[in-house]
Amino acid sequence: MTPTMTMKSSDSVGMHDVHPKLIEDLVGHTPRVAIATIVLSIIYIGIFYRFIPPLELGAWFVYQVLSTAYRLHNVRNLARCLKEGDRKQLRKNQTLFMVFAFFQASGWVVSAVLVVIYAPEPYEMISLVIAIGVVNSAALSMTSIYKAYLIFYFVTMLPQTVIMIHYGERHHIGLLMMIFIAIPATLVLSKAIHKSRLENIEAHDELEESVRKLYELSISDNLTNTYNRRYFFEASDELIASATKEHNNASLIMLDIDHFKQINDTHGHQAGDLILIDLARLIKNTLRDSDIFARLGGEEFSIFLNQTSLQGAGVVAEKIRMAVENTTFNYESTPIQITVSIGISELNSQNTTADELYKESDKKLYIAKQNGRNQVNL
Repeated sequence: MTPTMTMKSSDSVGMHDVHPKLIEDLVGHTPRVAIATIVLSIIYIGIFYRFIPPLELGAWFVYQVLSTAYRLHNVRNLARCLKEGDRKQLRKNQTLFMVFAFFQASGWVVSAVLVVIYAPEPYEMISLVIAIGVVNSAALSMTSIYKAYLIFYFVTMLPQTVIMIHYGERHHIGLLMMIFIAIPATLVLSKAIHKSRLENIEAHDELEESVRKLYELSISDNLTNTYNRRYFFEASDELIASATKEHNNASLIMLDIDHFKQINDTHGHQAGDLILIDLARLIKNTLRDSDIFARLGGEEFSIFLNQTSLQGAGVVAEKIRMAVENTTFNYESTPIQITVSIGISELNSQNTTADELYKESDKKLYIAKQNGRNQVNL
């Protein structure tokens, strides 16, 4: 079937400064992080339910559940916007994700404050360990939008630093020193995760782009930028199989430039090449995107028309013939007039493959030339 040209990765990145595939990573990892958040919240309740009043603890847990639910809702919106290519809403939801990172981190700040108010020493250190677990689990997904992770990290960890300073014991100062060492180390690691993901994505995009270009080269005629002979027959046979199954019409047009050798002999092969290029461009402008147009070799072109009867193909062919006859091709300011002869075949019980259609239309093309050229033979 006719391949579609894919959008380059660099074009898709232009939708926002965050690469779309980083958003996809965020969407994929968020459900696991959401589960981790609820598990850590339950662990927190299991440790501190003896100290923190049930009302405050219950309100805090409800906040965690609601914020986690909103996080899932937000990434679903990101996925939808990415799929629909809605740039405005994509930017909006990324901004909301960063704002939400602040509020979700604030929930863990509240948990630390509750420990300071209600729990005896050394439970504040357990709160610190939970906070470290929270920011580490957040790195799994939030580093895809690195600014959001920075917001979440500092809002979560800076209050822990203040708490250690508040207690001021030797072991608190020791933990504080560890925090000061861990902060830059964690930030460097999270940045490395973000950079590694982005480099892997870009390398994959470059590979996909290279494969796409190689594929296009493998199916294209390098002079006229139409399809080549091999692809034409492969794609036509696929469409024939579909047309046969669904009982649809299909036709094949063969066309050949009249007296092309004379053009090469008179004006040179460069002029002949220019004629082929301009003719291919002219014919393309008369065809549908679903039609398969190929240069089969030399001055010979073929068009496969899906869901088109013999009569319909005749209309298309006559339009092409007249357009060519009424067009003046120019080579180095020298006007050159050309005509084409055309033969057409249709899918039926006698012609069931692309090769059979080709042979039938080629016979009709030969008859058109014998009858004086510059004509269509159905």
